[in-house]
Parts: sequence; structure tokens; C-alpha cells
Amino acid sequence: MTFLCTLCNSDNIFTVEVVDHKQNSKFPLSICKQCGLVQQTNIPTNEELSLYYSHNYRVDYKKTYTPKLKHIKRAGLAAWDRINFLKECQVDIKDYCKLIDIGAGGGEFVYLARKNGFDASGIEPNNGYSAFAKQEYNVDIMTSMLDDLTESSADIVTMFHVFEHMANPLTVMKNIWDVLKDDGLLFIEVPNILQDDASPHNRFFKAHLYYYSKHTLIASASEYFDAIKVDDNGNLRILFRKKALISETITLPSHHQVELIINSFKDKGWFNYLFKGKGLLKPFIKIKRFANEFKLNNVTPKELLDTIG
Repeated sequence: MTFLCTLCNSDNIFTVEVVDHKQNSKFPLSICKQCGLVQQTNIPTNEELSLYYSHNYRVDYKKTYTPKLKHIKRAGLAAWDRINFLKECQVDIKDYCKLIDIGAGGGEFVYLARKNGFDASGIEPNNGYSAFAKQEYNVDIMTSMLDDLTESSADIVTMFHVFEHMANPLTVMKNIWDVLKDDGLLFIEVPNILQDDASPHNRFFKAHLYYYSKHTLIASASEYFDAIKVDDNGNLRILFRKKALISETITLPSHHQVELIINSFKDKGWFNYLFKGKGLLKPFIKIKRFANEFKLNNVTPKELLDTIG
């Protein structure tokens, strides 16, 4: 059977074999020459994904069924940075109060968003992490999937390092369009296939079904959302606004943008990472972070987050 691109339905594809840097196993990626989308060649079914994320993903990638203090601190710092991003985008809480975080993890973002005035809740498929969030932070985290949300129930939907795990990105965009109220906002953060500061030994993971650039992420959303703020310095962040009417066609990347994606994908290597991506500094940054995390003791998860935001 001919492989077709999920985004543009083209069969103009080339395939490369990469290594999962968590599990050291090989798997194929397909790169579309028509639109530049990079995706796994063998996408699991929704049923397989639901079972995996509810039971195995956190253990495979975090080596724990509930977050450790170092994970909480990292998640808290990232959450505070994302809240500041919304503030920089002049998101007025009076107009955009009801926030739903999809793939809420241990609940750190939901907790800090509530502290900053949002009526925030979340959904998280993993039983251990969702139970942890409810117990430690007393926040509203449902152990469920996106399909369980109701229409027009949110002013803002957030998805942080979640969208790349979803098998049917265009269907997900339609579901979020339904969940959001009129003029609602969608805030997505994903790994950036174009970023220079990603180590060649920390780039590909079998749990990531898609590898987005700003061009392919905007295209994936283009039927349902308009991009209003893009930040691709490092991880890719885009704030979208819900369209009043769904577009009949997808706005695909230009030929130049597709070439940029393909060439960047081929050119990534150690020289690019160490010098252009400043990878030479990473060991010193990690040593400082580990030293700070080593001191974490005799503190509750909530107390730790309260020191951040």
C-alpha cells in the first residue's frame, strides 16, 4: 500500500531510518517533499496509543509512575515561562479565563496557571500522574483523552509537548476548534525540527509521531486557526486564534520552506549542534541544574512550586 502524507496526502515521500534515543531501537521516518511534514512511517492506532499513554509512557521516558522532585522543578520552571509567554502576548484573563491543559502531566502548569488567575483544569491519560496532580495540588485533572471534552467549554486550550504524540493531527485540530469558544486561543509547544540546540543524540523518539517546523505546524492548524504569535528560538511555540469559519483547504508551506525543512533535516550533525547550537555549553548548564536538583529534599511538591511562581 502506498504511503501518503498525513498533511497533504502526497505520495512524494522519502524515508530515513533513525534511532530512538531513549530505547536505542531503530524506526523509519517519512519526509514529505510536497509539504515538508516529518512523520513516523508506522503510526500506531488510537487504541494502541491510549493504552500506551495510560500505562507505559511515563515509565518508559521518565522511569517513574509519578513525578520526582527534579521533574516537578523542571516542569514548574517551564510552566512559569509559558505563563509569561501568554502575558507577553497580552492575553487578558478577563476575556480568556477558562483554560484547559491537554496532557497536563503532574499538574504543575494547571496549578501555577490557577495561582495567576486562570480558571485552569486539565486532562491527562496517565493514571499515576493525574492522581498525583489531584492529590498534591488539589487541581481538577481528569484521567481521560481529548475526545472526552465538551464543545465550547474553554477560552484557551494549551498543549505542551503533546501534539507531536497524536496520531491524527488534523482531527485533533478540529476537536480543539470545537472545544474552544468563539475567538478562543490555542497555545501549542512542540519540539522544533529546525532548532540547532537539539543534540544529535537527543532528537528522535518513537513516542514522537510527528516532527514539526513552524511551517508544518501552522499548516496543520490552518483550516481551523490563525497563528498570532510564533516563537521558534529553541522549542517551537505558537499561539493560535480560532477562526470564525473553518477553511475549506489547508494552507501548505511554500516550496522554499519545504526545501529549508528537508535541507535542515539532512544537515543536522555534531558540528552544527556544538557550535551554532551552542552545544559546547550544555555540559556546564547540566552540571549547574543537577547541583540545584541534588539539594531538593524535605519539601513537598506544592511547596516547591510555590517557590517558582
